[in-house]
Amino acid sequence: MEVFLDYCMSYCCMCCSCFCPRDFDDDLYEPLLLEEERTAVNELLNYLNREYEEKPVLSKDRQHALSILTYSHNEDLQRSAALCLAELSERLQQPIPMELMEPLIVLLESRDIETQKAASLAISNLTLYGPDSNKVTIMQSGAIHVLIRLLKSPSREIQCNACGCITTLATTDVNKREIVRCGGIPSLIKLARSQDLSVKRNAAGALLNLTHVESNRSALVSAGAVQLFIDLLDTNDTDVQYYCAAAISNMAVDETHRATVVREGNHKVLTVLIRLLQSPSDKVKCQACFALRNLASDETNQVAIVEMGALPYLQNIMQASEDETMAAAIAALRNLSIHKANEKLIIEKGFLVDLNRILHEPLLWDAHCHAAGTVRNLAAGSQANVIVEQGVLDSLIFVFLQTTSPVSVQAEITAAMAVMGSNESARKRLTNGGTGKILSRLVSLAVNSTHSEVQYNSAGTIGQMLSAGKDLTSDLISTNQSGIMTYLHQFLESVDPAFVHIALWTIMQLLNDPGFHAAFDSSELPHRIEDILKSSLPSQIKHLARTVLAK
Repeated sequence: MEVFLDYCMSYCCMCCSCFCPRDFDDDLYEPLLLEEERTAVNELLNYLNREYEEKPVLSKDRQHALSILTYSHNEDLQRSAALCLAELSERLQQPIPMELMEPLIVLLESRDIETQKAASLAISNLTLYGPDSNKVTIMQSGAIHVLIRLLKSPSREIQCNACGCITTLATTDVNKREIVRCGGIPSLIKLARSQDLSVKRNAAGALLNLTHVESNRSALVSAGAVQLFIDLLDTNDTDVQYYCAAAISNMAVDETHRATVVREGNHKVLTVLIRLLQSPSDKVKCQACFALRNLASDETNQVAIVEMGALPYLQNIMQASEDETMAAAIAALRNLSIHKANEKLIIEKGFLVDLNRILHEPLLWDAHCHAAGTVRNLAAGSQANVIVEQGVLDSLIFVFLQTTSPVSVQAEITAAMAVMGSNESARKRLTNGGTGKILSRLVSLAVNSTHSEVQYNSAGTIGQMLSAGKDLTSDLISTNQSGIMTYLHQFLESVDPAFVHIALWTIMQLLNDPGFHAAFDSSELPHRIEDILKSSLPSQIKHLARTVLAK
Protein backbone atom coordinates (compact mmCIF):
# COMPACT_ATOMS: atom_id res chain seq x y z
CA MET A 1 0.00 0.00 0.00
CA GLU A 2 2.72 2.47 1.03
CA VAL A 3 4.72 1.69 -2.11
CA PHE A 4 1.76 2.49 -4.33
CA LEU A 5 0.89 5.69 -2.48
CA ASP A 6 4.47 6.95 -2.54
CA TYR A 7 4.75 6.05 -6.19
CA CYS A 8 1.63 7.95 -7.20
CA MET A 9 2.26 10.89 -4.89
CA SER A 10 5.60 11.49 -6.56
CA TYR A 11 3.70 12.15 -9.79
CA CYS A 12 0.67 13.86 -8.43
CA CYS A 13 2.58 16.35 -6.24
CA MET A 14 4.81 17.47 -9.08
CA CYS A 15 1.76 19.19 -10.52
CA CYS A 16 0.66 21.03 -7.38
CA SER A 17 2.08 23.71 -5.07
CA CYS A 18 3.29 21.25 -2.41
CA PHE A 19 6.13 20.07 -4.62
CA CYS A 20 9.28 22.13 -4.99
CA PRO A 21 10.89 21.03 -8.20
CA ARG A 22 14.60 20.86 -8.82
CA ASP A 23 16.01 22.78 -11.75
CA PHE A 24 15.60 21.01 -15.07
CA ASP A 25 16.24 22.03 -18.61
CA ASP A 26 12.88 23.25 -19.90
CA ASP A 27 13.46 21.58 -23.25
CA LEU A 28 14.05 18.22 -21.63
CA TYR A 29 11.10 18.26 -19.26
CA GLU A 30 7.55 17.93 -20.54
CA PRO A 31 4.48 18.23 -18.26
CA LEU A 32 4.37 14.91 -16.41
CA LEU A 33 0.63 14.33 -16.30
CA LEU A 34 -2.30 15.15 -18.49
CA GLU A 35 -5.30 16.59 -16.69
CA GLU A 36 -7.35 13.37 -16.89
CA GLU A 37 -4.36 11.34 -15.73
CA ARG A 38 -3.89 13.60 -12.71
CA THR A 39 -7.59 13.30 -11.92
CA ALA A 40 -7.39 9.51 -12.21
CA VAL A 41 -4.41 9.34 -9.86
CA ASN A 42 -6.17 11.56 -7.31
CA GLU A 43 -9.32 9.44 -7.54
CA LEU A 44 -7.40 6.25 -6.77
CA LEU A 45 -5.30 7.86 -4.04
CA ASN A 46 -8.39 9.18 -2.26
CA TYR A 47 -10.09 5.83 -2.69
CA LEU A 48 -7.20 3.80 -1.30
CA ASN A 49 -6.61 6.20 1.62
CA ARG A 50 -10.29 6.12 2.54
CA GLU A 51 -11.02 2.43 2.10
CA TYR A 52 -7.77 0.71 2.99
CA GLU A 53 -9.21 -0.90 6.12
CA GLU A 54 -12.50 -1.77 4.45
CA LYS A 55 -13.52 -4.19 1.76
CA PRO A 56 -12.76 -2.27 -1.41
CA VAL A 57 -15.38 -1.71 -4.08
CA LEU A 58 -14.53 -0.90 -7.67
CA SER A 59 -17.10 1.58 -8.92
CA LYS A 60 -17.44 2.59 -12.56
CA ASP A 61 -15.49 5.80 -11.83
CA ARG A 62 -12.64 3.86 -10.28
CA GLN A 63 -12.56 1.38 -13.14
CA HIS A 64 -12.44 4.35 -15.50
CA ALA A 65 -9.55 5.83 -13.53
CA LEU A 66 -7.64 2.55 -13.78
CA SER A 67 -8.28 2.43 -17.52
CA ILE A 68 -6.93 5.97 -17.97
CA LEU A 69 -3.70 5.02 -16.23
CA THR A 70 -3.47 1.71 -18.10
CA TYR A 71 -3.79 3.30 -21.53
CA SER A 72 -1.54 6.22 -20.70
CA HIS A 73 1.62 6.63 -22.78
CA ASN A 74 3.42 7.10 -19.48
CA GLU A 75 4.81 3.71 -18.43
CA ASP A 76 5.06 4.85 -14.83
CA LEU A 77 1.32 5.48 -14.74
CA GLN A 78 0.71 2.05 -16.24
CA ARG A 79 2.84 0.66 -13.44
CA SER A 80 0.73 2.65 -10.96
CA ALA A 81 -2.43 1.02 -12.32
CA ALA A 82 -0.89 -2.45 -11.96
CA LEU A 83 0.27 -1.68 -8.41
CA CYS A 84 -3.19 -0.43 -7.52
CA LEU A 85 -4.80 -3.63 -8.81
CA ALA A 86 -2.26 -5.74 -6.96
CA GLU A 87 -3.05 -3.82 -3.77
CA LEU A 88 -6.81 -4.24 -4.15
CA SER A 89 -6.85 -7.80 -5.49
CA GLU A 90 -6.29 -9.62 -2.21
CA ARG A 91 -9.23 -7.86 -0.53
CA LEU A 92 -11.63 -7.35 -3.43
CA GLN A 93 -14.67 -9.53 -2.81
CA GLN A 94 -16.96 -8.22 -5.53
CA PRO A 95 -16.95 -10.19 -8.80
CA ILE A 96 -14.64 -8.59 -11.32
CA PRO A 97 -16.49 -7.22 -14.35
CA MET A 98 -15.41 -8.14 -17.86
CA GLU A 99 -14.70 -4.42 -18.42
CA LEU A 100 -11.79 -4.69 -15.98
CA MET A 101 -10.19 -7.63 -17.79
CA GLU A 102 -9.20 -5.70 -20.92
CA PRO A 103 -6.95 -3.21 -19.08
CA LEU A 104 -5.64 -5.99 -16.85
CA ILE A 105 -4.60 -8.01 -19.91
CA VAL A 106 -2.94 -4.91 -21.34
CA LEU A 107 -0.93 -4.56 -18.14
CA LEU A 108 0.01 -8.26 -18.26
CA GLU A 109 1.38 -7.68 -21.77
CA SER A 110 3.30 -4.54 -20.82
CA ARG A 111 6.93 -4.21 -21.88
CA ASP A 112 7.77 -3.11 -18.35
CA ILE A 113 8.76 -6.04 -16.16
CA GLU A 114 7.62 -4.35 -12.92
CA THR A 115 4.19 -3.71 -14.41
CA GLN A 116 3.96 -7.38 -15.40
CA LYS A 117 4.96 -8.44 -11.89
CA ALA A 118 2.21 -6.36 -10.29
CA ALA A 119 -0.42 -7.32 -12.89
CA SER A 120 0.37 -11.03 -12.64
CA LEU A 121 0.13 -10.82 -8.85
CA ALA A 122 -3.22 -9.05 -9.21
CA ILE A 123 -4.78 -11.67 -11.49
CA SER A 124 -3.40 -14.48 -9.32
CA ASN A 125 -4.97 -12.91 -6.22
CA LEU A 126 -8.28 -12.37 -7.99
CA THR A 127 -8.53 -16.08 -8.73
CA LEU A 128 -7.28 -17.17 -5.31
CA TYR A 129 -9.12 -14.80 -2.98
CA GLY A 130 -12.07 -13.58 -5.03
CA PRO A 131 -15.41 -15.28 -5.75
CA ASP A 132 -15.51 -18.30 -8.06
CA SER A 133 -17.13 -16.17 -10.75
CA ASN A 134 -13.75 -14.46 -11.20
CA LYS A 135 -12.35 -17.67 -12.68
CA VAL A 136 -15.15 -17.76 -15.25
CA THR A 137 -14.61 -14.12 -16.18
CA ILE A 138 -10.85 -14.55 -16.50
CA MET A 139 -11.19 -17.62 -18.72
CA GLN A 140 -13.85 -15.97 -20.89
CA SER A 141 -11.61 -12.93 -21.35
CA GLY A 142 -8.91 -15.02 -23.00
CA ALA A 143 -6.36 -14.11 -20.32
CA ILE A 144 -5.24 -17.75 -20.17
CA HIS A 145 -3.31 -17.25 -23.43
CA VAL A 146 -1.36 -14.38 -21.87
CA LEU A 147 -0.77 -16.30 -18.65
CA ILE A 148 0.67 -19.24 -20.58
CA ARG A 149 3.00 -16.87 -22.45
CA LEU A 150 4.08 -15.37 -19.13
CA LEU A 151 5.26 -18.82 -18.02
CA LYS A 152 8.22 -18.15 -20.34
CA SER A 153 9.05 -14.83 -18.65
CA PRO A 154 12.66 -14.41 -17.46
CA SER A 155 11.28 -13.16 -14.13
CA ARG A 156 10.90 -15.86 -11.47
CA GLU A 157 8.27 -13.70 -9.75
CA ILE A 158 6.13 -13.51 -12.89
CA GLN A 159 6.56 -17.25 -13.51
CA CYS A 160 5.43 -17.95 -9.96
CA ASN A 161 2.39 -15.65 -10.20
CA ALA A 162 1.34 -17.07 -13.58
CA CYS A 163 1.74 -20.66 -12.35
CA GLY A 164 -0.25 -19.89 -9.22
CA CYS A 165 -3.04 -18.32 -11.23
CA ILE A 166 -3.19 -21.27 -13.66
CA THR A 167 -3.24 -23.68 -10.70
CA THR A 168 -6.25 -21.89 -9.22
CA LEU A 169 -8.01 -21.65 -12.58
CA ALA A 170 -7.50 -25.39 -13.09
CA THR A 171 -10.20 -26.33 -10.59
CA THR A 172 -12.98 -27.06 -13.07
CA ASP A 173 -12.88 -29.67 -15.83
CA VAL A 174 -13.72 -27.08 -18.49
CA ASN A 175 -10.78 -24.89 -17.46
CA LYS A 176 -8.41 -27.85 -17.20
CA ARG A 177 -9.20 -28.88 -20.76
CA GLU A 178 -8.82 -25.31 -22.03
CA ILE A 179 -5.41 -24.89 -20.37
CA VAL A 180 -4.21 -28.04 -22.14
CA ARG A 181 -5.80 -26.96 -25.43
CA CYS A 182 -3.99 -23.62 -25.20
CA GLY A 183 -0.64 -25.38 -24.88
CA GLY A 184 0.05 -24.91 -21.19
CA ILE A 185 1.64 -28.31 -20.49
CA PRO A 186 5.16 -27.89 -21.99
CA SER A 187 5.90 -24.65 -20.16
CA LEU A 188 4.54 -26.00 -16.88
CA ILE A 189 6.76 -29.09 -17.22
CA LYS A 190 9.79 -26.89 -17.84
CA LEU A 191 9.01 -24.70 -14.82
CA ALA A 192 8.45 -27.75 -12.61
CA ARG A 193 12.19 -28.40 -13.08
CA SER A 194 13.06 -24.84 -12.02
CA GLN A 195 15.64 -24.30 -9.30
CA ASP A 196 13.30 -21.78 -7.71
CA LEU A 197 11.24 -23.73 -5.17
CA SER A 198 8.16 -21.47 -5.35
CA VAL A 199 8.04 -21.78 -9.14
CA LYS A 200 8.59 -25.55 -8.92
CA ARG A 201 5.76 -25.92 -6.37
CA ASN A 202 3.27 -23.85 -8.34
CA ALA A 203 4.06 -25.60 -11.63
CA ALA A 204 3.78 -29.06 -10.02
CA GLY A 205 0.48 -28.02 -8.43
CA ALA A 206 -0.88 -26.85 -11.78
CA LEU A 207 0.12 -30.11 -13.47
CA LEU A 208 -1.50 -32.10 -10.67
CA ASN A 209 -4.80 -30.29 -11.25
CA LEU A 210 -4.61 -31.09 -14.96
CA THR A 211 -4.32 -34.84 -14.22
CA HIS A 212 -7.83 -34.92 -12.76
CA VAL A 213 -9.33 -34.91 -16.27
CA GLU A 214 -9.06 -38.20 -18.14
CA SER A 215 -8.72 -36.57 -21.56
CA ASN A 216 -5.70 -34.55 -20.36
CA ARG A 217 -3.69 -37.57 -19.25
CA SER A 218 -2.68 -38.68 -22.73
CA ALA A 219 -1.40 -35.17 -23.48
CA LEU A 220 0.57 -35.20 -20.24
CA VAL A 221 2.11 -38.59 -21.08
CA SER A 222 3.06 -37.41 -24.57
CA ALA A 223 4.70 -34.27 -23.16
CA GLY A 224 6.86 -36.26 -20.73
CA ALA A 225 5.01 -35.44 -17.53
CA VAL A 226 5.22 -39.00 -16.16
CA GLN A 227 9.02 -38.95 -16.00
CA LEU A 228 8.85 -35.50 -14.43
CA PHE A 229 6.52 -36.70 -11.67
CA ILE A 230 8.76 -39.68 -10.95
CA ASP A 231 11.91 -37.53 -10.85
CA LEU A 232 10.33 -34.95 -8.54
CA LEU A 233 9.34 -37.61 -6.02
CA ASP A 234 13.03 -37.52 -5.08
CA THR A 235 13.00 -33.84 -4.13
CA ASN A 236 13.27 -32.83 -0.49
CA ASP A 237 10.21 -30.58 -0.53
CA THR A 238 7.09 -32.20 0.91
CA ASP A 239 4.72 -30.03 -1.15
CA VAL A 240 6.35 -31.11 -4.42
CA GLN A 241 6.42 -34.74 -3.26
CA TYR A 242 2.73 -34.50 -2.37
CA TYR A 243 1.76 -32.97 -5.74
CA CYS A 244 3.73 -35.54 -7.73
CA ALA A 245 2.56 -38.57 -5.74
CA ALA A 246 -1.02 -37.37 -6.17
CA ALA A 247 -0.44 -36.82 -9.90
CA ILE A 248 0.95 -40.36 -10.29
CA SER A 249 -2.07 -41.66 -8.39
CA ASN A 250 -4.38 -39.91 -10.86
CA MET A 251 -2.41 -41.10 -13.88
CA ALA A 252 -2.51 -44.68 -12.57
CA VAL A 253 -6.31 -44.76 -12.63
CA ASP A 254 -6.13 -45.55 -16.34
CA GLU A 255 -4.80 -49.00 -17.22
CA THR A 256 -2.69 -47.80 -20.16
CA HIS A 257 -1.13 -44.93 -18.25
CA ARG A 258 -0.59 -47.20 -15.25
CA ALA A 259 1.71 -49.34 -17.36
CA THR A 260 3.49 -46.22 -18.61
CA VAL A 261 4.12 -44.99 -15.06
CA VAL A 262 5.83 -48.23 -14.05
CA ARG A 263 7.68 -48.67 -17.36
CA GLU A 264 9.09 -45.10 -17.43
CA GLY A 265 11.35 -45.67 -14.45
CA ASN A 266 11.80 -49.44 -14.72
CA HIS A 267 9.87 -49.89 -11.47
CA LYS A 268 11.72 -46.95 -9.88
CA VAL A 269 8.37 -45.35 -9.12
CA LEU A 270 7.40 -48.26 -6.87
CA THR A 271 10.69 -48.04 -4.97
CA VAL A 272 10.38 -44.30 -4.41
CA LEU A 273 6.71 -44.46 -3.39
CA ILE A 274 7.49 -47.20 -0.87
CA ARG A 275 10.26 -45.00 0.53
CA LEU A 276 7.79 -42.12 0.84
CA LEU A 277 5.65 -44.32 3.10
CA GLN A 278 8.27 -43.43 5.72
CA SER A 279 7.96 -39.66 5.16
CA PRO A 280 7.51 -37.50 8.27
CA SER A 281 4.72 -35.74 6.39
CA ASP A 282 1.31 -37.37 6.71
CA LYS A 283 0.03 -35.83 3.49
CA VAL A 284 2.97 -37.29 1.54
CA LYS A 285 2.46 -40.73 3.08
CA CYS A 286 -1.25 -40.50 2.28
CA GLN A 287 -0.69 -39.76 -1.41
CA ALA A 288 2.03 -42.40 -1.66
CA CYS A 289 -0.51 -44.92 -0.33
CA PHE A 290 -3.10 -43.84 -2.89
CA ALA A 291 -0.56 -44.04 -5.71
CA LEU A 292 0.45 -47.55 -4.66
CA ARG A 293 -3.22 -48.47 -4.33
CA ASN A 294 -3.94 -47.45 -7.92
CA LEU A 295 -0.76 -49.01 -9.28
CA ALA A 296 -1.73 -52.22 -7.44
CA SER A 297 -4.78 -52.53 -9.67
CA ASP A 298 -2.42 -54.51 -11.93
CA GLU A 299 -1.62 -58.07 -10.95
CA THR A 300 2.12 -57.80 -11.56
CA ASN A 301 2.37 -54.68 -9.44
CA GLN A 302 0.50 -56.36 -6.59
CA VAL A 303 3.28 -58.92 -6.28
CA ALA A 304 6.11 -56.46 -6.94
CA ILE A 305 4.99 -53.97 -4.27
CA VAL A 306 4.89 -56.69 -1.63
CA GLU A 307 8.23 -58.15 -2.74
CA MET A 308 9.78 -54.67 -2.50
CA GLY A 309 8.85 -54.53 1.17
CA ALA A 310 5.83 -52.24 1.34
CA LEU A 311 3.82 -54.21 3.92
CA PRO A 312 5.74 -53.21 7.10
CA TYR A 313 5.47 -49.52 6.20
CA LEU A 314 1.76 -49.80 5.45
CA GLN A 315 1.30 -51.52 8.80
CA ASN A 316 3.19 -48.73 10.59
CA ILE A 317 0.87 -46.19 8.99
CA MET A 318 -2.19 -48.18 10.04
CA GLN A 319 -0.93 -48.21 13.61
CA ALA A 320 0.10 -44.57 14.00
CA SER A 321 -1.18 -42.01 11.49
CA GLU A 322 -3.98 -39.55 10.94
CA ASP A 323 -7.35 -41.04 10.02
CA GLU A 324 -7.19 -40.17 6.30
CA THR A 325 -3.67 -41.56 5.92
CA MET A 326 -4.61 -44.72 7.80
CA ALA A 327 -7.56 -45.25 5.47
CA ALA A 328 -5.27 -44.73 2.46
CA ALA A 329 -2.88 -47.40 3.78
CA ILE A 330 -5.76 -49.87 4.17
CA ALA A 331 -6.90 -49.00 0.65
CA ALA A 332 -3.45 -49.98 -0.64
CA LEU A 333 -3.54 -53.17 1.43
CA ARG A 334 -6.94 -53.96 -0.01
CA ASN A 335 -5.61 -54.07 -3.58
CA LEU A 336 -2.51 -55.99 -2.53
CA SER A 337 -4.75 -58.59 -0.86
CA ILE A 338 -6.38 -59.41 -4.21
CA HIS A 339 -3.40 -61.53 -5.25
CA LYS A 340 -3.37 -65.00 -3.77
CA ALA A 341 0.43 -64.93 -3.47
CA ASN A 342 0.16 -62.09 -0.94
CA GLU A 343 -2.48 -63.64 1.34
CA LYS A 344 -0.21 -65.69 3.57
CA LEU A 345 2.24 -62.86 4.21
CA ILE A 346 -0.57 -60.43 5.05
CA ILE A 347 -1.91 -62.90 7.61
CA GLU A 348 1.55 -63.67 9.01
CA LYS A 349 2.37 -59.98 9.45
CA GLY A 350 -0.61 -59.64 11.79
CA PHE A 351 -2.74 -57.32 9.67
CA LEU A 352 -5.94 -58.99 10.90
CA VAL A 353 -5.19 -57.73 14.40
CA ASP A 354 -4.92 -54.18 13.07
CA LEU A 355 -8.10 -54.52 10.99
CA ASN A 356 -9.91 -55.85 14.07
CA ARG A 357 -8.93 -52.80 16.09
CA ILE A 358 -9.76 -50.32 13.33
CA LEU A 359 -13.22 -51.80 12.75
CA HIS A 360 -14.04 -51.13 16.41
CA GLU A 361 -12.93 -47.49 16.26
CA PRO A 362 -15.97 -45.21 15.81
CA LEU A 363 -16.75 -43.15 12.71
CA LEU A 364 -13.74 -44.23 10.64
CA TRP A 365 -16.01 -44.97 7.72
CA ASP A 366 -13.41 -44.83 4.93
CA ALA A 367 -11.12 -47.11 6.91
CA HIS A 368 -14.04 -49.46 7.59
CA CYS A 369 -14.86 -49.63 3.87
CA HIS A 370 -11.34 -50.64 2.90
CA ALA A 371 -10.97 -52.98 5.89
CA ALA A 372 -14.13 -54.83 4.80
CA GLY A 373 -12.84 -54.96 1.22
CA THR A 374 -9.56 -56.46 2.42
CA VAL A 375 -11.42 -59.09 4.46
CA ARG A 376 -13.56 -59.94 1.46
CA ASN A 377 -10.46 -60.44 -0.73
CA LEU A 378 -8.78 -62.65 1.86
CA ALA A 379 -11.98 -64.66 2.41
CA ALA A 380 -12.40 -65.15 -1.33
CA GLY A 381 -8.97 -66.75 -1.26
CA SER A 382 -8.37 -69.31 1.43
CA GLN A 383 -8.29 -67.33 4.66
CA ALA A 384 -11.93 -67.46 5.82
CA ASN A 385 -11.23 -69.79 8.75
CA VAL A 386 -8.41 -67.55 10.05
CA ILE A 387 -10.67 -64.52 9.72
CA VAL A 388 -13.31 -66.21 11.87
CA GLU A 389 -10.77 -67.51 14.39
CA GLN A 390 -9.19 -64.10 14.89
CA GLY A 391 -12.56 -62.44 15.47
CA VAL A 392 -12.54 -60.25 12.37
CA LEU A 393 -15.97 -61.50 11.27
CA ASP A 394 -17.31 -60.46 14.68
CA SER A 395 -15.83 -57.02 14.09
CA LEU A 396 -17.56 -56.80 10.71
CA ILE A 397 -20.83 -57.74 12.38
CA PHE A 398 -20.21 -55.04 14.99
CA VAL A 399 -19.96 -52.37 12.28
CA PHE A 400 -22.83 -53.90 10.30
CA LEU A 401 -25.27 -53.59 13.21
CA GLN A 402 -24.54 -49.87 13.59
CA THR A 403 -27.51 -48.27 11.87
CA THR A 404 -25.65 -44.97 11.48
CA SER A 405 -23.09 -46.38 9.05
CA PRO A 406 -23.21 -44.77 5.58
CA VAL A 407 -24.29 -46.65 2.48
CA SER A 408 -20.70 -47.05 1.26
CA VAL A 409 -19.83 -48.95 4.45
CA GLN A 410 -23.01 -51.04 4.27
CA ALA A 411 -22.12 -52.05 0.71
CA GLU A 412 -18.61 -53.19 1.62
CA ILE A 413 -19.60 -54.93 4.86
CA THR A 414 -22.48 -56.86 3.27
CA ALA A 415 -20.25 -57.85 0.35
CA ALA A 416 -17.67 -59.23 2.78
CA MET A 417 -20.36 -61.06 4.77
CA ALA A 418 -21.79 -62.59 1.61
CA VAL A 419 -18.38 -63.97 0.64
CA MET A 420 -17.69 -65.13 4.19
CA GLY A 421 -21.06 -66.89 4.18
CA SER A 422 -19.73 -69.56 1.86
CA ASN A 423 -17.50 -70.79 4.70
CA GLU A 424 -19.18 -73.17 7.15
CA SER A 425 -17.70 -71.63 10.31
CA ALA A 426 -18.56 -68.13 9.18
CA ARG A 427 -22.06 -69.17 8.16
CA LYS A 428 -22.74 -70.59 11.62
CA ARG A 429 -21.40 -67.39 13.17
CA LEU A 430 -23.78 -65.32 11.07
CA THR A 431 -26.82 -67.45 11.77
CA ASN A 432 -26.23 -67.92 15.51
CA GLY A 433 -24.74 -64.54 16.39
CA GLY A 434 -26.48 -61.30 17.28
CA THR A 435 -29.58 -62.99 18.78
CA GLY A 436 -31.43 -62.66 15.49
CA LYS A 437 -30.40 -59.05 14.89
CA ILE A 438 -28.17 -59.97 11.95
CA LEU A 439 -30.97 -61.55 9.93
CA SER A 440 -33.40 -58.74 10.78
CA ARG A 441 -30.90 -56.11 9.70
CA LEU A 442 -30.16 -57.95 6.46
CA VAL A 443 -33.85 -58.25 5.65
CA SER A 444 -34.40 -54.57 6.42
CA LEU A 445 -31.58 -53.55 4.06
CA ALA A 446 -32.78 -55.92 1.32
CA VAL A 447 -36.21 -54.26 1.50
CA ASN A 448 -35.43 -50.64 2.22
CA SER A 449 -31.94 -49.73 1.06
CA THR A 450 -31.78 -47.22 -1.77
CA HIS A 451 -28.48 -48.74 -2.88
CA SER A 452 -28.91 -51.75 -5.17
CA GLU A 453 -25.55 -53.23 -4.21
CA VAL A 454 -26.51 -53.20 -0.51
CA GLN A 455 -29.81 -54.88 -1.35
CA TYR A 456 -28.14 -57.54 -3.46
CA ASN A 457 -25.37 -58.26 -0.95
CA SER A 458 -27.87 -58.47 1.91
CA ALA A 459 -30.01 -60.94 -0.01
CA GLY A 460 -26.91 -62.95 -0.91
CA THR A 461 -25.88 -63.15 2.74
CA ILE A 462 -29.38 -64.30 3.69
CA GLY A 463 -29.15 -66.98 1.02
CA GLN A 464 -25.83 -68.18 2.42
CA MET A 465 -27.28 -68.28 5.94
CA LEU A 466 -30.22 -70.37 4.69
CA SER A 467 -27.84 -72.86 3.10
CA ALA A 468 -26.67 -73.73 6.63
CA GLY A 469 -29.84 -75.79 6.95
CA LYS A 470 -31.31 -76.00 10.42
CA ASP A 471 -28.90 -73.40 11.84
CA LEU A 472 -31.41 -70.75 10.80
CA THR A 473 -34.44 -71.63 12.89
CA SER A 474 -38.07 -71.54 11.81
CA ASP A 475 -38.70 -68.96 14.52
CA LEU A 476 -36.18 -66.56 12.97
CA ILE A 477 -37.68 -67.10 9.52
CA SER A 478 -41.18 -66.61 10.86
CA THR A 479 -40.23 -63.43 12.71
CA ASN A 480 -38.82 -61.91 9.50
CA GLN A 481 -41.26 -63.53 7.07
CA SER A 482 -43.09 -60.36 6.09
CA GLY A 483 -39.87 -58.55 5.18
CA ILE A 484 -38.51 -61.60 3.38
CA MET A 485 -41.65 -61.90 1.26
CA THR A 486 -41.45 -58.17 0.45
CA TYR A 487 -37.89 -58.16 -0.85
CA LEU A 488 -38.41 -61.44 -2.74
CA HIS A 489 -41.36 -59.86 -4.56
CA GLN A 490 -39.27 -56.75 -5.34
CA PHE A 491 -36.38 -58.83 -6.64
CA LEU A 492 -38.61 -61.01 -8.84
CA GLU A 493 -39.91 -57.84 -10.50
CA SER A 494 -36.43 -56.48 -11.13
CA VAL A 495 -35.16 -55.97 -14.66
CA ASP A 496 -31.75 -57.21 -13.49
CA PRO A 497 -31.46 -60.99 -14.04
CA ALA A 498 -29.03 -61.25 -11.10
CA PHE A 499 -31.71 -60.03 -8.70
CA VAL A 500 -34.28 -62.45 -10.13
CA HIS A 501 -31.81 -65.32 -9.85
CA ILE A 502 -30.92 -64.65 -6.23
CA ALA A 503 -34.62 -64.39 -5.32
CA LEU A 504 -35.36 -67.77 -6.89
CA TRP A 505 -32.31 -69.34 -5.23
CA THR A 506 -33.43 -67.99 -1.84
CA ILE A 507 -37.00 -69.24 -2.31
CA MET A 508 -35.67 -72.71 -3.15
CA GLN A 509 -34.05 -72.88 0.27
CA LEU A 510 -36.88 -71.22 2.17
CA LEU A 511 -39.39 -73.75 0.83
CA ASN A 512 -37.74 -76.29 3.12
CA ASP A 513 -39.39 -74.46 6.01
CA PRO A 514 -43.07 -75.54 6.37
CA GLY A 515 -44.20 -72.16 7.63
CA PHE A 516 -42.68 -70.30 4.72
CA HIS A 517 -43.95 -72.90 2.24
CA ALA A 518 -47.53 -72.28 3.38
CA ALA A 519 -47.08 -68.50 3.17
CA PHE A 520 -45.50 -68.83 -0.28
CA ASP A 521 -48.37 -70.93 -1.65
CA SER A 522 -50.94 -68.34 -0.56
CA SER A 523 -48.95 -65.33 -1.85
CA GLU A 524 -48.52 -63.68 -5.25
CA LEU A 525 -44.99 -65.06 -5.59
CA PRO A 526 -45.98 -68.23 -7.57
CA HIS A 527 -47.82 -66.07 -10.12
CA ARG A 528 -44.81 -63.80 -10.50
CA ILE A 529 -42.58 -66.84 -11.06
CA GLU A 530 -45.00 -68.11 -13.73
CA ASP A 531 -44.61 -64.74 -15.48
CA ILE A 532 -40.85 -65.30 -15.52
CA LEU A 533 -41.41 -68.41 -17.63
CA LYS A 534 -43.04 -66.21 -20.28
CA SER A 535 -40.32 -63.54 -20.16
CA SER A 536 -37.13 -63.11 -22.18
CA LEU A 537 -34.91 -63.83 -19.18
CA PRO A 538 -32.01 -66.31 -19.68
CA SER A 539 -32.86 -70.02 -19.89
CA GLN A 540 -30.95 -70.81 -16.68
CA ILE A 541 -33.25 -68.51 -14.72
CA LYS A 542 -36.34 -70.05 -16.33
CA HIS A 543 -35.07 -73.51 -15.43
CA LEU A 544 -34.64 -72.42 -11.80
CA ALA A 545 -38.15 -70.91 -11.84
CA ARG A 546 -39.63 -74.26 -12.99
CA THR A 547 -37.72 -76.04 -10.22
CA VAL A 548 -39.15 -73.65 -7.62
CA LEU A 549 -42.72 -74.13 -8.85
CA ALA A 550 -42.31 -77.91 -8.85
CA LYS A 551 -41.03 -78.04 -5.27
